[in-house]
Amino acid sequence: MAKFNIFSFALSMWGNEKRISQIVMGYRRVDLEIQREMEQKQILEDALKNANLAIVARNTFLSNMSHDIRTPLNAIFGFTELAKKHITDIEAVKGYLSKIEHSSKQLLELMEKVLELSWAESNKIKIDESKCNLCEILKEVHQELLGLAEEKNISLTLDDTKLIHDKIYSDPNKLKQLFQYLTHNAVTYTKAWGNVEIIADELEVLPNHHVVYEFIFKDNGIGIHKDFLAHIFEPFEREKNTTFSGIHGTGLSLTIAKNIVTTMGGTIEVDSSADKGSTFTVILNLRIPDNSANISEHSENATFQPMNHKILLVEDNMINLEIETEILQGLGFFIETAVNGSIAVEKLAHSKPGDFDLILMDIQMPVMDGREAAKAIRNLNNPLLAKIPIIALSANAFESDKQLSIESGMNAHLTKPIDIPLLLKTIEKVIKKNPA
Repeated sequence: MAKFNIFSFALSMWGNEKRISQIVMGYRRVDLEIQREMEQKQILEDALKNANLAIVARNTFLSNMSHDIRTPLNAIFGFTELAKKHITDIEAVKGYLSKIEHSSKQLLELMEKVLELSWAESNKIKIDESKCNLCEILKEVHQELLGLAEEKNISLTLDDTKLIHDKIYSDPNKLKQLFQYLTHNAVTYTKAWGNVEIIADELEVLPNHHVVYEFIFKDNGIGIHKDFLAHIFEPFEREKNTTFSGIHGTGLSLTIAKNIVTTMGGTIEVDSSADKGSTFTVILNLRIPDNSANISEHSENATFQPMNHKILLVEDNMINLEIETEILQGLGFFIETAVNGSIAVEKLAHSKPGDFDLILMDIQMPVMDGREAAKAIRNLNNPLLAKIPIIALSANAFESDKQLSIESGMNAHLTKPIDIPLLLKTIEKVIKKNPA
C-alpha cells in the first residue's frame, strides 16, 4: 500500500531578509487513517457477506425442513385414510400401519435432532461419568441397527475382538448415541448389498489408568465428494438434499456426533470418496478401573416377568393415558391411573406397602407436576411407601430435564413416544434395585 505524507511548515524571518532564523514544521501520516478506513470498510463488507450467507443457509434449512417434515406427514395422513377405507382387509391395514409407524419414526428423529442441536448450541454438553461396558454398548448399537441393515440387504458387522479393557468410566448414553449416529449414517448412505463395518481397537494403554481407543465406522456406500468434506460436520449441511439423494436425513447427525466427541476430549476424522464409501475414525481417551483386566463378568439375571406387578400411571393427557394404559396392560402389568401429581401422592399415601410396585410419572401436569409429586412421595412418613421406584415418562427430552427428574427423587427418566423395549428394561432395573 502506498504511503502518503503531508508536510506543512512556516518560516519566521527577521533581521536580514535573506536569512531564515526559524522553521516550524508539522507532520501528519495520512496512510494510517486511510488504512483504518479501508479495514473498517472490509469489516463491514465481511459482515454483510456473512449476513447474506446466514440468510441463504437459513432459507435453505427451512426449505429442506419443510420438505422433510411434510413428506412423512403426508405418508401418515395418506396411509391413515387408506387404512380407514380398507378397514376390513386385515393384511392391507397391517401394511399401512407399518408404513405409518416408519414415517412417524422419521418425523420423531427429525424433531429430536433439531432440538438436541439447539440445546447443545445454547448449553454446554454435560458428560456424566459412570462405570460401563464398552463391548455391551457396541453390541446394543449393532443389534438395534441390524434390522435396518437387513431391510436394505446390507451386511452390518461388529469387530470388538481387539478390546482387552472393555470396562470403562464414561458416559454410556453419550457413547451409545455417538455410535448410533455414525452407524446409522453409514447404513443410511449405503446401497443394497453393501457392507458396513464397526471396528473397535485399543491403540495404547497409558500409565494413569487410561486407554486410547479407536472406533472405525466404515462403509462402501455413496461416499462424499472431496470438495464437500470440509463441510461434513456443519449443521444442516448435506451434499444433496432429500429430493436429489432420495435419502431421508437432517444433516444433523454428524454435527451432534462431533459435538459429543469434542466434549469428551477426542477427535473424529473422515476419509471418503464419491461412489467408493466413507470411513469415520473416532479416537477417545477413556479411564479404566484399576482391575479392568478382569473383564469377563456376566450377570445371570432371570428373565423379567411383568405379571403381578402393579403400576400407578400418572398422566393428565387423556389420549396418552389411554394409549399407555393399553400398552402396559398388554405387556402384563396391572394399571391404576391418576390424572395429576396431587392425586398420585394422595393415592400412594392411602395405600399399603406392596399395593404398587412402580410409578410412571408424567412431568408437565396441572395442580401438581411430576417433580413436585416425586418430592412429596419421597417425604411420606411411611419409609416403605417413600422409597417406591418412580420413572419419569415425559415429552421433556433434554439432558437438563433428565437431570431435574433425578434431582427430584425419581429413579430414571424416559421420553415419549414410548420405547417399549427400553421401558421394560428400565422397569426391570429399578424394580430389582428398589423392590417395593
